[in-house]
Amino acid sequence: MSTSATIHALAAFLLSLGSLIAAANGQELSPEEKDMGFVSLFNGKDFTGWRFTGDVAEPDNWKVANGVIQLSGGGKPHLATAKEYADFEMRFEWRSVKKSYNSGFFIRSGKNLGSNQLNLAKGSEGAFIGGKVEGAKAVGDLQKPAEEWNEWRVLAQGEKITFWCNDKLAWEGTGLKPASGFIGLQAEGAAMEFRNLRLREVK
Repeated sequence: MSTSATIHALAAFLLSLGSLIAAANGQELSPEEKDMGFVSLFNGKDFTGWRFTGDVAEPDNWKVANGVIQLSGGGKPHLATAKEYADFEMRFEWRSVKKSYNSGFFIRSGKNLGSNQLNLAKGSEGAFIGGKVEGAKAVGDLQKPAEEWNEWRVLAQGEKITFWCNDKLAWEGTGLKPASGFIGLQAEGAAMEFRNLRLREVK
């Protein structure tokens, strides 16, 4: 094999290997998601594109390992996106590390997070707290057992939210305010894991 052919073969191998690693880490977008305009909010390696509330640089309770965001517990800081979003669709996976758990998913929240939370506490999963949304409710019956991966999908358009849990429509709500804000994950004293965070902005 010529030197040029060897280089091309090696490049193809490395590209394939990179794709396999990304897929194994759960960060690879499907062709359908790419066509719809989704982007990955988590690269599987570090917190690029994210920040910690309270301007904390490197907290002990958050880390990335094996392509997963790992939260060991603690009540702060929370993990927030570096930028604000208005209308969007967000998809992500989460699971508890233990049978008892507590966390939250913030949408259009303030800089330090706190408002507009979809609850991730055991028994109250999917309930909307820290704001007023008509039609929101807990959807524990759609959740998988503790320690298994769950997939959540949230579509925010204007004042309307549509929420799916594990591919099933959970509820549709209205009254979401403000018109834009930060997305984030809550530290609420429990060990949790997150992966495959994907988002598309809705124009």
